[in-house]
Formats: sequence, structure tokens, C-alpha cells
Amino acid sequence: MAEIRFKNLPKLLSSMEEKEWIIDSFLFNYKNEDYVIILKLYSDTERKPSEYAKVKLEFIRANNINESIQAYADFYEVYFNSLDEFANFFNINRGSANRNLFVDFSEIFSKFIPDKKYEEKQGLIKQLQGSRCEGNNPNAIYCYDVRRNGEVDGRKNTRSKANSNKAYTLRRSLYEKYKEDKNLSFFFSDKLEDERTDEEIIKQVAARH
Repeated sequence: MAEIRFKNLPKLLSSMEEKEWIIDSFLFNYKNEDYVIILKLYSDTERKPSEYAKVKLEFIRANNINESIQAYADFYEVYFNSLDEFANFFNINRGSANRNLFVDFSEIFSKFIPDKKYEEKQGLIKQLQGSRCEGNNPNAIYCYDVRRNGEVDGRKNTRSKANSNKAYTLRRSLYEKYKEDKNLSFFFSDKLEDERTDEEIIKQVAARH
């Protein structure tokens, strides 16, 4: 069996599992352009594009966060939907694009993968990671409430890891207040006017009890 190319990826995945994170983010530079990488685990019910796929990847242009491309990775290589899409996004001359290009790309990418999960994120990376934690609306980054998840057959529903990761990333102080009660989830809106301060949300929660 060939030696794995992404030597840090198993270490990162182990660190994420230990800290109960489903997502990570880091910077990547390719052909003198910066990208924010969103690395996310597959859920238990999610269909993988390959039995060897380990993580989903999103490459986001640091100078234009509205432009991104999806991919996935195993321990050896990054895989994109098509050569054309890859070449267009990374501004590569289509005539020079070939199979070896993916291998070269993966060699470069391997040098940027962190060896453990760093929980504290800042600035653009923090915003983008927070917006991608849950698989719904990426624009929903404004926290407005904390609510109970209810019960099923007498058992309390628990908050998802994705919701915990999002609250930790975007509203750390509020998360710390309620993190121990896993029957509580954090609610986010895509409208800035819906956002509430920690104090306002704490009062809302207290008023329900």
C-alpha cells in the first residue's frame, strides 16, 4: 500500500473527534492566491462519493468569498467534480491541465493541512467556518435565540455537534453559558436585524421557565 500523502489528515481527524468537532478551516495558497479551506466530516447518513472519501472540502477565494469550489479528499488526493471546473476556478490553462496536475495540486495542499484542531478562529476564517457548520443556510450567522429540543418517548433530544460548533465559533460567550445542557440548541437567522445580544437571549430563555 502506498504511503499516505496527507500525513497530517489522520492526526487532524483524530483531534477533531476528540474535541467533538465536525468542521475545521485553514488558509491555503495556490499559484499566489489565498483561499480559505472549509474541511468537514461526512455525517453517518451522508452518501460519500467514494468509499475512501474522508472529508468534504470547500475552497473559497479569500478576496471574493462568493466564489468557491467543492471537492473531497481521501488520505492521498483531492478530487474535484471535473478537470474543466478545476481549471476554470484556479485559472489554469486548459491545454496544460492533465492528470498529473491533480497530483501536483495534492502535493502542495498536503503542506497546509494542520496536524490538530485549533478551536480559536479569527476574522474571515471564523465567519466562514461558522456559516458552514450546519448544512442549511450559510447566511444564517446571526444568533437570536436558544430553545429546547423537546423529547421523544420520554428521552430528551440532544443538540447536534454542528449546532454546538456553530455556536462556539460565532457566539462563544453565549455557548459557554448553555453548553452543558445539551437539550438546548442555538438558533440563527440570515437577517442582521434578528440578532439579539447575550443579555437579550438569556432573558428570553429565563422567561420560558
